[in-house]
Amino acid sequence: MQDSAVEGDAAHLVFLGDSLATWTGGVDFLRFCIGAVSTVAPERTWDLVLPRRTLAQRARAAARLIFNALLAAVGRRVSFSRGVSASELEDAMTNTGLQVNLCLYRNSNAGLAKILTQRRGEVLFPCARSLGNSFPYGWIVSHDLLQHKRLPHFFSARDREKRDEVFSRLLEDATAVIVNAKSVICDIEKYYANRRAKLFALPFCPPANRTPFGEKADVLNKYALPDTYFMISNQFWVHKSHETAFIALGLVREAGLKVHLVCTGNPHDYRRPKHFNELKSIIAEKGVEDQIHLLGMIPKRDQLAIMHNSVAVIQPTLFEGGPGGGSVYDAVSIGTPTIVSDIDVNREIDIGIVEFFKAGSPEDLAAAMLKMLSSPPQRMSSEATFEQLSRRQREAGARLLEIARWATERPSATQ
Repeated sequence: MQDSAVEGDAAHLVFLGDSLATWTGGVDFLRFCIGAVSTVAPERTWDLVLPRRTLAQRARAAARLIFNALLAAVGRRVSFSRGVSASELEDAMTNTGLQVNLCLYRNSNAGLAKILTQRRGEVLFPCARSLGNSFPYGWIVSHDLLQHKRLPHFFSARDREKRDEVFSRLLEDATAVIVNAKSVICDIEKYYANRRAKLFALPFCPPANRTPFGEKADVLNKYALPDTYFMISNQFWVHKSHETAFIALGLVREAGLKVHLVCTGNPHDYRRPKHFNELKSIIAEKGVEDQIHLLGMIPKRDQLAIMHNSVAVIQPTLFEGGPGGGSVYDAVSIGTPTIVSDIDVNREIDIGIVEFFKAGSPEDLAAAMLKMLSSPPQRMSSEATFEQLSRRQREAGARLLEIARWATERPSATQ
């Protein structure tokens, strides 16, 4: 499809931010998608719709906060994650140069259809829940619920059953499903043979980023960081396998090099509430407390500046819905080397400086870290990185708009 034809279709696509706006990785994905289509149609302002909560929904949210506070008062660990506000979401988009028109809709399928009519939209993306067969517009799913198939031991039987129910319904009802890797399509075809939705995979496409990072000393001083360090920028979820990196750090120390590791991300995992404390026990057991810096959630600009100045970003994950996960997308976007577990989906990383290691092997990771320290790879200039990623981003944007056009011509997967 020619760029001019694709650009002419841009007005048909409306972005949905309801579930993605509740976590930072979701916001990053929205920013990636809107950034990609903006490279094809740079003069467009993109509609991003969010639900306006009803009075009953606001009451339930307030009750949940009160309940969590009571649990915390008696020593129970709870998550107070409040998601991302509409203004914060808009800032996240506009601060990176994207032209976004934020629209609120009544939180129902009828309200969603109404805002699409008002905005002259024809297809909605990305959806994380089924809108049903009767929804009057095309809707496209972007969802990753296959971790329970690859790593079932991290989920209860009820969680596995619920995920299967949700994803089976999406595959039955949606116009199309977009995923971030070809290996995910292979998993869907393996585990969900009975489906109606058409499957599409996007190319590995970190965002082109020209963010200025200022002086290295500024961000290091702000967080009391050393000059030489690796970085992990993941939520502390059990499948991210932080323990592999913590043990590897001890092996690097035994090899005679005392290097540091900076970690950012939310420490809570609902599946295993004690996981973060278990990781801290491993840190103490390996004697690397003075080498690991746990920063928690920090501003995106600071996160990228720390990443930019690191030796490399380590991604020890055992599962991802897209190549490398969000931290590798960020690292490649700013030209930072990465050391990545060799699971199938990560093998689709085809640009940037990447060193693979055997997933779950501290020994193999330690060897890769030592190699990176002894022979630092030559980094591309920021301008060369930007130009390379801009070309890839335009490919992804054209692909998204092509899928959107297809979805307008196929309003329902069941018709």
